Amino acid sequence: MSSERKAAGVLTMLACFLLVNVSALHAKTPITQTAIKLEGEAMTTTLEQSATETASRKNEPAAFTMPAISPMIPPPPYRYRDTKALNILFKTDPSIAQGLVPAPLKASPDQPLIFYIGHFQFQDFDATYNEAGLLVPVTCDGHAAGLFAVVLYLDKANPVVGGREIYGWPKKDADEIVFKEDKGKLVAGVTRYGKPIISVTFSDGQKAATIPPRPKDTFYMLKMIPSVVQGAPPDVMKLTSTVIDPDVIKELQTGKATLAFGESPFDSFLAGIPVREIVYSEVIVHDFTLGYGKDVIDYLAK
Repeated sequence: MSSERKAAGVLTMLACFLLVNVSALHAKTPITQTAIKLEGEAMTTTLEQSATETASRKNEPAAFTMPAISPMIPPPPYRYRDTKALNILFKTDPSIAQGLVPAPLKASPDQPLIFYIGHFQFQDFDATYNEAGLLVPVTCDGHAAGLFAVVLYLDKANPVVGGREIYGWPKKDADEIVFKEDKGKLVAGVTRYGKPIISVTFSDGQKAATIPPRPKDTFYMLKMIPSVVQGAPPDVMKLTSTVIDPDVIKELQTGKATLAFGESPFDSFLAGIPVREIVYSEVIVHDFTLGYGKDVIDYLAK
């Protein structure tokens, strides 16, 4: 099978929220920003106010998330608009890919991994953030199952907390996430603890005349909450899932990309993921909704 057909197959799997699911600009606005640094205080206030007002409106205890007296985030669904994202599909060693996913999932042997970097903008409140992540196409019992989220990096606290507490998205803080255009080339990357841990470029973008429909993918997360008791097992250890629905892609460009992983003192695993070949890259603008999800496996259940 050609690289183009393989890429198309994975994209048929990928209901990209990109995600990647990166610049919360209007679809007609050119990507001409330097490092995106936004005012976290305004975002925090808006989300916390929405969380408290939602609980009060429903006459429920304000305890969807901590602190119970003043929740940090409101409950789902979360609607996003004009998210701009760079998605890169790349091949790595099968043994490396398998080591990134938990049982009973298995890394799909014939599908490339997916890296994304994006800028998210909520539709219902004045809040934006930047995010980058690594996804592995997986199978279960020999059948295609969806995408397992290995790690996500963000530059705002609220979506880190909400993503981890509710879904189990493996989110970590980043010092800076950059997404900018320089002389026709898109340059993006993630810095953590002063170290550049991810560096990407995108060039020769060609706008697609038509955008083929993509099916809704299932995203899997390993949700873990440790115990306060020394030596005790985790309080929570589950395989969870969710679906991005709807996901409307409004603009699509294909082009050439580069991708390199580095490491920080707490992200050494990234440097151990070789990028053997980039098979496809795109920049998309889309609107999508993230609702509730499901518990797939409770690893602690007796």
